[in-house]
Amino acid sequence: MKAKINFPTKICLFLFITISVIACKKNYIIGGKVEDVNKYANMTSYDVLNSLPQFDTLVQVIDAAGLKDKINQDNSTFFAISNGSIFNYLQLRTLLLQSTVNQYAKFTLDSLKYYLQNNINGTKDSLLMYQVATTLTTSNLTNNGAQYPSELIGDSVLVSYETTLDPLLGYTTLVSTPPRVVYFAQLWKHYNLNSKDSTAAKLPSTTGVRTLVGTSFIKTKNGMINVLRSGSTLFFYGTRIN
Repeated sequence: MKAKINFPTKICLFLFITISVIACKKNYIIGGKVEDVNKYANMTSYDVLNSLPQFDTLVQVIDAAGLKDKINQDNSTFFAISNGSIFNYLQLRTLLLQSTVNQYAKFTLDSLKYYLQNNINGTKDSLLMYQVATTLTTSNLTNNGAQYPSELIGDSVLVSYETTLDPLLGYTTLVSTPPRVVYFAQLWKHYNLNSKDSTAAKLPSTTGVRTLVGTSFIKTKNGMINVLRSGSTLFFYGTRIN
């Protein structure tokens, strides 16, 4: 037996659908919450990061490296890491110290700041591997990916905007239109994309390390922010395979 919908209910339903369609043109949904695509358009990339608690440790790292102005460079894209990624790095550095120097030694956030302020082992410069001097948008990213020089001298990254139905990411064939996600890959060596069999998705683990972008295309006053998915490690420490 089919449920009947009275006339007033039909009108309300129509208005709800109409308003939703119009709103979708100007908004996007993240975590079930509708967000204005221009929410941060009048803020610099640094100020956006500084306004969000999940990046408060990252902001401290940027400050210690003296890279605030660099992050705010016009027409740039910054791939932000969460506090958890920095914590992962500190944990790995601590384990290394305890196994090689002192079993009670700890590599803390203060240790990292000291390394950054004094650019020990190029630590300060390494932070620039997360920035590209190009505003990357849906219009200039492709499924196969493209290489871009990062702001770290001699370094390059591979960025792609891929269609996916990966069940590990929560996507299934039940969706009518396969979603697209951004991937950021730190390259340890050159990757030839000219071959038909060479795509971002097929990047060998000996050539680079791929990380899913959890939140993408955050428009700022000076460019764009993409947020790497939680679980990555600062500087991709410990992921390089020779």
